Amino acid sequence: MTPAGLEQDAHAAGSRDAERGGRKAASLAVGALLAVSLGLTAALLVFSAYQYRSQVISEAENRSIAIARVLEEHAARTLGIHASTLSHMEWMVDDLGWERIDSSPLLFERLKAMAAQSPEVQSYWITDESGRVRASSYEWPMRPLNAGDREYFRAHLNPGTMIHIGPRLTGKIVSETFFTLSRRMELPDHRFQGVAQISLLPSYFTDFYSSVLHGSRDMILLMREDGEVLVRNPMIAPDDSTSIGHFPELISAPEKNGIFRAVTPSDGIERLLARRKVPDLPVYVVYGTDVGSIEAAWRDRVLPYVLTAFPALGLLGLLGGIALHRSRQAANAQEALRRANEALEGRIAERTRHLDQALADKEVLLRDIHHRVKNNLQVILSLLELQAQRSPELEAPFSEALTRINTMGLIHEQIYRSTGVSAVRLDNFVEALVGHLDNFHSRPGRTIVIRHQVEPVSLDLNRVVPFALILNEVVSNAYKHAFSGRCSGTIDIAVKSKGGSLHLTIEDDGTGAPEPEDAGTPGRRSMGMDLIRAFTRQIRGEYHFARGAGTRFDLVFPQEEDCV
Repeated sequence: MTPAGLEQDAHAAGSRDAERGGRKAASLAVGALLAVSLGLTAALLVFSAYQYRSQVISEAENRSIAIARVLEEHAARTLGIHASTLSHMEWMVDDLGWERIDSSPLLFERLKAMAAQSPEVQSYWITDESGRVRASSYEWPMRPLNAGDREYFRAHLNPGTMIHIGPRLTGKIVSETFFTLSRRMELPDHRFQGVAQISLLPSYFTDFYSSVLHGSRDMILLMREDGEVLVRNPMIAPDDSTSIGHFPELISAPEKNGIFRAVTPSDGIERLLARRKVPDLPVYVVYGTDVGSIEAAWRDRVLPYVLTAFPALGLLGLLGGIALHRSRQAANAQEALRRANEALEGRIAERTRHLDQALADKEVLLRDIHHRVKNNLQVILSLLELQAQRSPELEAPFSEALTRINTMGLIHEQIYRSTGVSAVRLDNFVEALVGHLDNFHSRPGRTIVIRHQVEPVSLDLNRVVPFALILNEVVSNAYKHAFSGRCSGTIDIAVKSKGGSLHLTIEDDGTGAPEPEDAGTPGRRSMGMDLIRAFTRQIRGEYHFARGAGTRFDLVFPQEEDCV
């Protein structure tokens, strides 16, 4: 072989080696690119799966917390209104007394009318200190019935238990399932007087809970502090069951940001739970989202990316399209979440509007009742005045009754004219009462000036009546006795708030009213002094008469009813 041939063979071998090296390098580049593509795809898939899992869990947590807040607000409004009704029932018992309750259907008719206006209420019940049922919204006269074996009655034997939520029960008269909301009634000396109780229908709460359930396997619980379940949706046991679960672990379980996970014992399903304590009441609401549905939602959201990951190994150019698809998927998820939130907010607003309307209707009803009472008192007053005109010998005893009736009428007129129905402004009321007393006791040739300095404080309805009648008795007594033989005089009235108490001072510059009679001396007790003593005890106050240049009367009692 010639040297030229050898040179050509060497050149060809070098070209083949270079070609093999180039192919190898290309193979390595493709392998490296494939490995990078696989790594990037796997990393992107894992990252996306983790991100969507966190997002789906976060959405479920936020939705559970939002619904739990709705349930808390619903329970607070519904049970709070009925807790106020229990206080009103106690006031009615104090006003009527057991003898009148037994002999008259007045309280039964009131309770029956109240029950008819509230779809969540099965019935109202009032028991005395022995457990005997004295009144209800079911019937009158009341058949012999004793509630001493009921949990709510035994709970209220403890002076520290004012409001109690009872377990699900079956009625002794009507076999219908309910749970109880009750209040301890006390005498002025804090002795046990009995229990005012409302039987609430679980079906009312179940119907509302059905409207806010998000998933078919989600769960809502209304529970007592001891873990006893009062209402559950969906129900597993029959609707008339008295025991549908006792889960104290759901009350005591630690939570993080208002959320915890637990397996609900009743059905063995693991759920993401949001728990809320209803303010001022011994009851909780719990909303549970099925973890399985969260995992299914996560899988449904991740599955498209798993299916597109394998073709992406050979089609690197589709990575941009995958990213765009991912962005659109996230945008659609955000839009769906926004629509779901808007729908939930709409349901919340609608339910809140219904509750506000119900509260407003009850306030209008109470104002109308006070207006009717005031009108009825005016009719009674007119009848007494006509009788006194026809029978002059009755004018003196009737005059005291007329001033007391007028005073009670003024109270109801002030309530009717005020913006609320739970309290009366004392400055406006005292001004009106002073004008009435001055007109009633005015005599030709005699000028008595009443001066008053009253702070703009309000007094609740349970105590404004006894306060007003005390003021009426003392001022009327001053008119009758303090200025005998005189043509002029002054009566000063002052009401001040100090240290959590209200101070009433009535002072005249007359010759001095008669000394208060000794309550232990037979035959010397006047009706006015009996009323002053009784009404002072009713508002847990103390009074004192002092006689000097004139007569001074001081009354001190707690300003807030909770302090009584």
